[in-house]
Amino acid sequence: MKVIFLVCFSLIGLGWSAKHGRADEAISAFFEQTVWAKVGERTCLKCHKVGGEAEESKFVLADPKRSLDQPETLRNNQAVFAKVARLEAGVHQSRMLLKVVGKLNHGGKEVFKVDSPEYRILADWVKRQNTRPPGPRPNVVNKNARPFFDGIVMLDDRRLLRRVTLSLAGRLPSEAEIAAVAKGGFKAIPKLLDQVLGEDAFYDRLREGFNDIFLTEGYDDVPENALSYEHFSTTRGWTQNHDLSHIKDEKERRQAGYKLSNDYRKAMLGEPMKLIEHIVKNDRPFTEIVTADYIMVTPYTSRGYGIFTELKSRFKNPEDPFEYIPVKLKALVGRNRVEDQDSATGFYAHAGLLSNFQYLKRFPTTETNRNRQRSRVYFQHFLGIDVLELAARVSDAAAVTAKYENPTMQASECKVDPKCWTKNGVS
Repeated sequence: MKVIFLVCFSLIGLGWSAKHGRADEAISAFFEQTVWAKVGERTCLKCHKVGGEAEESKFVLADPKRSLDQPETLRNNQAVFAKVARLEAGVHQSRMLLKVVGKLNHGGKEVFKVDSPEYRILADWVKRQNTRPPGPRPNVVNKNARPFFDGIVMLDDRRLLRRVTLSLAGRLPSEAEIAAVAKGGFKAIPKLLDQVLGEDAFYDRLREGFNDIFLTEGYDDVPENALSYEHFSTTRGWTQNHDLSHIKDEKERRQAGYKLSNDYRKAMLGEPMKLIEHIVKNDRPFTEIVTADYIMVTPYTSRGYGIFTELKSRFKNPEDPFEYIPVKLKALVGRNRVEDQDSATGFYAHAGLLSNFQYLKRFPTTETNRNRQRSRVYFQHFLGIDVLELAARVSDAAAVTAKYENPTMQASECKVDPKCWTKNGVS
């Protein structure tokens, strides 16, 4: 049940945020909530970072959102801001405040007006830094301080039950569930939660939530074209030739054909999210979203793959377009021998969503891998890395050419893309 609890709590949107140490709590809170949130992150970080236009200055910051240790990164940024805030240019003139208004040869020119809210925030920061002794203050522990979470009021058991059923199943608690919590209190929640996690409504919510991330339930072109013409040209359009001659009325036969195609396409689009449902429902390791050596198919989509005959006996109802079962595909055979898939095992190289036909269709590539889209979304979805944020976006093309011998080859998005490496002869 660990996977299910992980998923359900992520859907409820519960979070946990670590706090900085208690030393200099006030100044750290002011930096994090005001200086960094309203000035540093929004403006300074654009240039003053590794790879940015101001990376060679003494004022270099890091993005906490891209760090494995966000509190430590914020502390380091605070130390950089504090150091610069104590520097003077002339008599009692802050270098930081002069820089942001475009003086002292600031590469970013005028960033803020003197009467702007951002300037006033920095002025407040400079004042705070220069009216306190430099360096860390001793960490004095107040033994009489109230417990950190003292005063926090937890939801009562009935409201907690209501939130659980609404968030995970889209319904209000039943009378029986309310009675169980009234009798057993919080101890009754885990059992009720297990029951909610077994409802069809929960799995509808699960698929909906993950589709908001992966966006596979819709893409350009008809759904069956996720199956390549080179390997599925004779099977992917099976609905066009399906025998409906037993329906005598022409209008009814035409409507039946429309429904057949619509159900086939809906089932095809549903395969990726049904894979996630299968993993969670069967308590399999959640890593299978990128390691599963199978896909999910229905009686209709299996016809598109050309494997319905061999799978027919495995379906409870071979005429149900939405009965999904896990299947391991054989290595793909092309229209020409050169298009046959090489496979030492004789099976398709499954890797969960990474090799899923619909996912690959949703995030396509080209022979030149234009825009590196597929590499970018792989990093974004499965590693939490936004490749486009790894390098600064500069508007001076001449400066880029001067800095890089080969800008395309040395761009960060190219470095993560094997196809780009091969094309440029490095692989």
